[in-house]
Amino acid sequence: MTLRPPIPTGTPGNQATEVTTAASSPVPTLSPPPNAPALPPGAVGRASFAYVGCRSGCPGLAVVGDRQFIIPGEERNPGSSAMLLSLSPDGRWLGYPAGDGYVVRDLTGTRTMTFPPSEPGRRMAAWVWTADSKRLLVGDFREGDDNTYTLVDVLTGSRTPAVIQAARTPLALTNEGEVVSRARDQQPEPVRVLTLTVSAIGDATGRSVTIDASAILAQNESLFPGSVLVPPDGGGYLLGVGYADGISTGVLRVAADGRVVERIVDVPHDNREFWNVLGVNGDGLLLSRQTNTGRQATTVVAVTGKALRDLVALPRESIVAVPGASAR
Repeated sequence: MTLRPPIPTGTPGNQATEVTTAASSPVPTLSPPPNAPALPPGAVGRASFAYVGCRSGCPGLAVVGDRQFIIPGEERNPGSSAMLLSLSPDGRWLGYPAGDGYVVRDLTGTRTMTFPPSEPGRRMAAWVWTADSKRLLVGDFREGDDNTYTLVDVLTGSRTPAVIQAARTPLALTNEGEVVSRARDQQPEPVRVLTLTVSAIGDATGRSVTIDASAILAQNESLFPGSVLVPPDGGGYLLGVGYADGISTGVLRVAADGRVVERIVDVPHDNREFWNVLGVNGDGLLLSRQTNTGRQATTVVAVTGKALRDLVALPRESIVAVPGASAR
């Protein structure tokens, strides 16, 4: 069938295109098994994603093929630690809390990296991955604005302190290891012009990239600064757009210089389905669709060209850590 969402106002050639959902076999429904085994040491294979089946008190699960494994550490801090799961875009590296520290392990081998907090009262977490899965930005944080960050080369294990101004929030990493950030301000909504800073790890200034989406957004739409992603090919950015209530309506492709290239996908929006941008894997963009009619569920949806393809349905309250993003 063909979904025809409202087309935002904009200049000719930059308007939204229709999204086609191809007919497919029934989407598998995945629920936490009653007796999943613990994630064993050593190689188990690349994970398609990690998730938690409820908002609090449920263990994290890594999905590897048709198997599910309980991720260590959830019993020590259920709920809040469930929000900190992370998976590299290629599904090889899984990150999860270990007390106030953090662990990143190779699911295809035996390598494990640990990240203790710098001092009591602080916590560690994975922030963002590069699209090629070679680098990870790890944050050392507590409540407040004194976060510090480290760039990790997961293949060599090397760690480099990242120079990021306290007034800036890191959003993404380029394949070259540059940090994409934005000012931690309270910009009034809707956000139609967004200025990013792209800087090398040791550079406190960097270069500015201004994204002006005024001509392509509908009157009531806004850019979502928190949904900046680097696509699998590493070229430019993907940027979610939507309404002020946080519901996504589409995704823009943006060139490295900030020029809006196209609106690559629109999603339908009514009071029965709510969409959000989840992240990217090695093939492309992943969305989520929350359905409130009949059997409630959260469905992971892949974007291929202009087509949407349902991958798997999870319990509605699931917290999903798709490749390339954390479940924060």
